[in-house]
Amino acid sequence: MNPGLLTGLIGVGAGAIALWIDVRFPRLAPDDMGKVLLHVAASIALGYATSPALQALLAYEDPRLTLLAIFGLGFPSIVYCLLAGLWMIKLAQRTLSGYLR
Repeated sequence: MNPGLLTGLIGVGAGAIALWIDVRFPRLAPDDMGKVLLHVAASIALGYATSPALQALLAYEDPRLTLLAIFGLGFPSIVYCLLAGLWMIKLAQRTLSGYLR
């Protein structure tokens, strides 16, 4: 399989899971801007923190370590980043809905 296609499919899957989490568990979403920004900052920090571990695991030629790196570290990090971004968009829509009337 083409690596670019696989990367895109993993991104679409992560987006679908982030959307599912938001729809299925709406009480997880923070209510105020400070908490949303904290989640966004934490998701970015998590992405930066998992990057060296991903690179170290992907350096080996073992397919099991590659799958562990992608689906054990990278995929949850992407899901959290997309979920935090979704929460930010929803909060912005709620905030701006009163001003656009």
